[in-house]
Amino acid sequence: SAFVHDGQLTKAEIRAVTLAALAPLPGQLLWDVGAGSGAIAIEWLRAVPDTRAIAIEQAQSRLRFIERNAAVLGAPELEIVAGAAPEALRGLAPPDAIFIGGGAAIPGMFDTCWQALKPGGRLVANLVTLEAEAAVLAWHAARGGELRRLAISRAEAIGGRIGWKPLRPVTQYVVRKI
Repeated sequence: SAFVHDGQLTKAEIRAVTLAALAPLPGQLLWDVGAGSGAIAIEWLRAVPDTRAIAIEQAQSRLRFIERNAAVLGAPELEIVAGAAPEALRGLAPPDAIFIGGGAAIPGMFDTCWQALKPGGRLVANLVTLEAEAAVLAWHAARGGELRRLAISRAEAIGGRIGWKPLRPVTQYVVRKI
């Protein structure tokens, strides 16, 4: 991967599915909440001209990764907000799309994001923990949307042969605000 990261990186195949769910259009703004390496926000900016993105991250080391990745990978316009969500989201411009990559299990995260999301906007969350899945199941029961399980395997050498090595499965939640 071209992204500098500490393991908190959405894998390329999952990024592609996530970007499709976010459905960027010119002039739209994305919040990348719990941005990690900034990969989703950077892919958003690179995919469609005249889009904007804000990466929100609390870890200082990851903020440096986001800065470096944005500069090197062609997204110098990425706005970076240092702070813990959902508090760090207050006062930001209302988004057309929100990606929650980290912090889905934090109380108030979905409510804060939903309130800020523009009508017609998309909220996409990728989950790898049971706690995050539990939070999303409650939200899904109240708001609807789509749940999918994404499982990727890559061919790798096993002795003198090649076999499939599975990556950690990701649960993805997608909901549109009407």
